[in-house]
Amino acid sequence: MLIFDFDGVLMNSLDEVVLTAFNAAAVSLVASLNDLPPDLVRLFKRNRFHVQSIGDAISLMNWCRVNYQTASEHILSAEEYRTIIDGDGVALNARTNLVYEARRRLMDKDRHGWMALHQPYQPLWNELIRRVNFPFVILTNKNRDATLQLCRHFGLSLKPDNLYSGDRGATKVENMHRIRARFGSERFFFIDDSVKNLKELDAHLNQAKKVLSLLFASWGYRGPEDEKIAQAAGYPVFRQADLISFLDNPEP
Repeated sequence: MLIFDFDGVLMNSLDEVVLTAFNAAAVSLVASLNDLPPDLVRLFKRNRFHVQSIGDAISLMNWCRVNYQTASEHILSAEEYRTIIDGDGVALNARTNLVYEARRRLMDKDRHGWMALHQPYQPLWNELIRRVNFPFVILTNKNRDATLQLCRHFGLSLKPDNLYSGDRGATKVENMHRIRARFGSERFFFIDDSVKNLKELDAHLNQAKKVLSLLFASWGYRGPEDEKIAQAAGYPVFRQADLISFLDNPEP
């Protein structure tokens, strides 16, 4: 069974995450990137790859709001980013809920405009639409309602019970255990654009026996060294063309 991350693998939601993170951090309702300073947007986008749990996007945005005028080109090191996240006095679950709430406000204000902030990754998205009987699961930190609405809007048929989301603080590790419990002895392949997510799943799922094959998506929100890090960790680096071929002939 093939399991997909959503943001950064199936859906390019980078513009939406910038707006949502800003609105959550500033308690505002900005609906267009044009209403934000370009250097702020640039700085956040350059460092988006660090974000693992979406609640941490608030911490990153707060740092960007302070530093964008003097450091718009800066790419945080892993240590710098960890210092920012560890120094946030608001609990991660609370920050995650703030992100979901900010997204809901933006959707309620302008549903069409919110949808327009997203672009499915092509040609992968259309290949999944074409394979109507291909079984797959989505495992994401995004909230359930937003993910389902985007799938419907852009024409991808997804059974709701095949979506494992970040609602109620559920982590990818917890949801992956749920997927394994549901599908039993299936062979599992998971593709994500976050090396940190892959490493975390590897540590929790493959300790005693390898049950999960991990793949790195090279077209998502990757950092400058992420492809090398993935290769060094033993995770195959896939382009979209590789994954499309993999749909027809999955190999371990």
